[in-house]
Amino acid sequence: MRYRVEYLIQATDEVCSTFGARGDLQAAGWQARVCGGEARRRFGAHGFQIRDLADAGRIVALELFDNPLPCFAPDASHHVVH
Repeated sequence: MRYRVEYLIQATDEVCSTFGARGDLQAAGWQARVCGGEARRRFGAHGFQIRDLADAGRIVALELFDNPLPCFAPDASHHVVH
């Protein structure tokens, strides 16, 4: 497992649910979006971050559910890569 997806609770940015993702960062992002509806319903998640476990757990992506379409644009303001 290369990446860990962490769903975040809106009020506190606390991690409410996680899962391991295989493949590249783009595949991990797709998996996070597909499972995001369930995390939103069950835990009140408002977005997710993806950590690269091969790089000491560094956060490599952060996305909010309230505006998902910009993640497909090259200048997506809420999709952060550190």
